[in-house]
Parts: sequence; structure tokens; C-alpha cells
Amino acid sequence: MMQRRRTFRVKWFRLIVVTLSAYLIYAGVNQYNQLSAIQQEQTMIKLQLEQAREVNASLTEERKRLNDRAYIEKLAREELGLAKPGETLYMPADKN
Repeated sequence: MMQRRRTFRVKWFRLIVVTLSAYLIYAGVNQYNQLSAIQQEQTMIKLQLEQAREVNASLTEERKRLNDRAYIEKLAREELGLAKPGETLYMPADKN
């Protein structure tokens, strides 16, 4: 009896399907990672936007208060140490 030699035949169709499947899996994972990074960035930007809106609201409120003479006088007395003409400022002594 003659022995048959086993020849290795490349099955091209299977090789193409396996290669294409591996590439599609790689592309899908890569795309998922990119989408995840974009979503994290979007969340951070939304947080920054909310903080900027809060700062804007407080600055708008401060601007409205700066039109009030009583508020301006209060700021001048407390922060700048100013007094009306004829008033005397008293500084409390430290409690040492």
C-alpha cells in the first residue's frame, strides 16, 4: 500500500472570514473606547458649563446689587474702611 502524503491546503475562504472577523472585532472595540472617552469628556464639559452658569448667575445678581446705594455704602464701610464725613471709625482691640 502506498502511503498518501498529507498536503496542507490553505482554505482561503476560512482564512478571509477569520481575518475579517478579527478586524471587525478590533474596529468595534476601538470604536467603543473612543465613544467612551467622548462621553466622559461630554460629562466633564456639562459640569463645567453648569459651574459657569452658576458663576454667571451670581455675578449678574452682584451687578444688580451694585445699583443699590445701601449695598454700595455697606461695601465701602466693611471692605474699604470708609466713613461718612463727621463719623469716627473705631477699631475693636484684639482679644489677646
